[in-house]
Amino acid sequence: MTHLWAGELALARTELAGVLEEAPRHSGALKVQTCVLLELGAVDEAAGTVTRLREVAPAQPEVAVLAALVEQRRETPAPNWREALVQAWRRVGHPDLRDAERFPQPLPDRESFIDTVWERTQSVEARFTAALADNASDAQQQWLTGHLSALEAPDLLLAAHEYFRPGSDDTALNDMRLKARKSLRRKLEPLNTGASASEGPLLLLLGEAKDAPLTREDIQALERIAALPNYRSLTLAQMGAAAKRRLGAAGITPRSARLFQAAVAAMPLDATLTLKKRVAATKDRLSAGERSRLGQAVFTLGERIAAGSALVDRLVGLSQMRQGAELMDDPEKLAQVTRDLEQARAVFQATSSLQVDAWPLPSLQDDWLKAALADEWTHLSALVVP
Repeated sequence: MTHLWAGELALARTELAGVLEEAPRHSGALKVQTCVLLELGAVDEAAGTVTRLREVAPAQPEVAVLAALVEQRRETPAPNWREALVQAWRRVGHPDLRDAERFPQPLPDRESFIDTVWERTQSVEARFTAALADNASDAQQQWLTGHLSALEAPDLLLAAHEYFRPGSDDTALNDMRLKARKSLRRKLEPLNTGASASEGPLLLLLGEAKDAPLTREDIQALERIAALPNYRSLTLAQMGAAAKRRLGAAGITPRSARLFQAAVAAMPLDATLTLKKRVAATKDRLSAGERSRLGQAVFTLGERIAAGSALVDRLVGLSQMRQGAELMDDPEKLAQVTRDLEQARAVFQATSSLQVDAWPLPSLQDDWLKAALADEWTHLSALVVP
């Protein structure tokens, strides 16, 4: 497995041949061997291996998907990896692979991704991007809080504000995080004057008050924020490109999975969750007209969020729209949002069922994550198209 992920396909094939010589009915080795052969373009040999695999493990649902994937890759012209897996999974009845026997996993890297970045550069932007893409140690987080003054890009300032949210049992660590967030809000204030995206102004409006009722001044400010044309200043694809650029400047070429993780982690959502709580704490204090007015602002803001290409934005935005429709007492809007939310949840369930990140096919992973970065919602919606 380690050779496979390192791109050393010939070595991986030789290693697996040795395993299968000693244990010819080893289902895990047969699965990985099929994947190696697919990566090598040896599709006919992969078909022979998967035939043996179906004799050894006929009841395993991932084996049925793998066999259908081999057939997809045998077509002329062969579909790309992403399309081939989607069609294979659908062809065998959309099996739920969450409880299936997982593919053998590679050994963990001797050095973590973030440690590699830490050793190669002192750049605060690169180091923070690595922290978004990996798990930073307490010491690394502490270093970052001491160097936040070097962050200037608005997208990183917003991401850092969410990254350093309190939540630890360690009081000193929480105090450090709150102090960091306070300094980040000071840096964000001048940047959000005249903003065309609402994520920054919303964050500044709500501050650290998690469930306090909104004042009338807050509601007026929320209406102005909801009227802005976009929720985010950058798309998911732009965030991925920014992460690639920042790490590349430090001589780091990350895998697609790291870029995707960094991009998603750079999409703040805490403010929307705080808003939902504060709206709930406010609604019973308002007249019917005021409640409807608040609902319209919440609904409009939810539309802006749901217009993003990320699945999480679609889910969060639709949830916000539902709260707004309820406040407006608009059954037609509520019914439509409920249907849209059901579809978004179906897409999420399908994504979870397919377990793409477990498939030991580097080419598939690259295709899948590139499509997700370009437009995750469109990409994943293909899983539930009738």
